[in-house]
Amino acid sequence: MEKVILVDDERMVAESIEKVVDWSACGLQLAGVYLNGFDALEAIRSLHPDIVITDIKMPVMSGLELIRQVREFDTHVEFIILSGYGEFELAKEAMKEGVKQFLLKPCSETEISEAVNSAKKELSMRQRDSFYRTLGENWMKREGDKPNGEDDEAGVALPDGMADSQDFIDTILEYVRVHFYEENLNLKWIAREVVFLNEDYVSKQFRQRVGSKFTQYLNMVRMEEAKQRLLSSDASSEEIAVEVGFGNNPKYFAKVFKKYAGCTPTEYKNNNKYIEP
Repeated sequence: MEKVILVDDERMVAESIEKVVDWSACGLQLAGVYLNGFDALEAIRSLHPDIVITDIKMPVMSGLELIRQVREFDTHVEFIILSGYGEFELAKEAMKEGVKQFLLKPCSETEISEAVNSAKKELSMRQRDSFYRTLGENWMKREGDKPNGEDDEAGVALPDGMADSQDFIDTILEYVRVHFYEENLNLKWIAREVVFLNEDYVSKQFRQRVGSKFTQYLNMVRMEEAKQRLLSSDASSEEIAVEVGFGNNPKYFAKVFKKYAGCTPTEYKNNNKYIEP
């Protein structure tokens, strides 16, 4: 269960939000309520919350300064900004710090719940990307490949002005997360139709950023989905092969699965049938 803290210098506002939201129903633990940014900063250092809902304009320390200081030691926290009319310029500054969720006072329970759920999804996506990157690095070590793309792609010339641009990798990761089930999904098509860049350049940048080749990453995503489906449904291995993008090729699916998980799909299901997915 993710932890959330609430920061607002108006006691009545803070108490109202504290009481009006069913935190447990949102899958959250309200870890604390604070009336200024300074106290909240100390709490964030000790409590390590996942989500911080903060007023943007406060005495002692503003919400904007709180965000900036927290970013110096913890980059995973999701911030939700509480703002009033006439504070748009401050809100724009918060956007530069990576804040995506804003609530205009007074806000309803529904609005707050939607904001925290969006923050939870953002956290989940980042954690999942980190998980797959770690898997990719481990896969590369197991396969004996060189890290950080030090292979025959090293000589690919990078397009002018693109060396520092990595946003398209996030776009690819998100696209794979949504479209992993497409049987013919490949990097050549994504480079041409999704991010509109040269395939060789995308391939090199993807491997440097993620730690594995695109095909290996795609297979890892598919295998993780397959593992979950094996444990959470009564579908056969052949059906799951189709569902995760292997089409009518269950033998190849079983081969990739065994290489990834160390056992066949049937063995995995039987050995883990009492474990929650």
